[in-house]
Amino acid sequence: MPALRLLPVVIVATVFMLGLRIEVVVETIANARRASLQVVTPPAQAQTTPPKPAAAPAAPAAAGAKPEEKAEGAEEKPEGEPGAASGTTFNASSLTKSEIDTLQRLSERRGQIEKREQDVAAREGLMKAGESRIDGKIAQLQELEKTIQALLGKYDKQKQAEIEQLVKIYGTMKPRDAAQIFDTLDMPILVAVVQTMPTAKAAERMALMSREKARLLTEELSTKKQLSAGGG
Repeated sequence: MPALRLLPVVIVATVFMLGLRIEVVVETIANARRASLQVVTPPAQAQTTPPKPAAAPAAPAAAGAKPEEKAEGAEEKPEGEPGAASGTTFNASSLTKSEIDTLQRLSERRGQIEKREQDVAAREGLMKAGESRIDGKIAQLQELEKTIQALLGKYDKQKQAEIEQLVKIYGTMKPRDAAQIFDTLDMPILVAVVQTMPTAKAAERMALMSREKARLLTEELSTKKQLSAGGG
């Protein structure tokens, strides 16, 4: 009778333990399937790596947590690799036609800008070289002007000395003889002589000149006087 009473208890305990074991096994298989569905296998690995047997996730109840850890590790690896690759490499095949056209236009524009900068630099070089040559020419012209001014001053002194000598000669001559010579002189020389000669002697000799020559000399002297007054 005691043995018969213990038998139902043993059966119930065995069924209870068996139910717990089955529940643990079922939960382990379910977790393994969920983990395998979450794993993202790259295309290259999917072609070369053969699929694992479905019976591998089935394990004892004591090792029930290990498949979940592997599943979590396998889930982190595929997510990390594509992200790292996308941050360090550039895939040109992912560009659209409009993006490629824009890049080409930008490249052409950059080439044009660089060429324009080179042209501007070349022009600046030519301008600087031209300015240097112009400065040299200006310096040469200034030196030439100084030389010409010195020669003109020397010539004016010589010319004035010659005029003064003629004035002395015509001043010592008889007025009629000097007037006859005045009629043959060129107007610039005659004007210079008459302007340098004392007024009384010049008037006396002009009175004896031909009327036409005297008239022309008078007009020339008047013009010279007006120019001198205007310049002064």
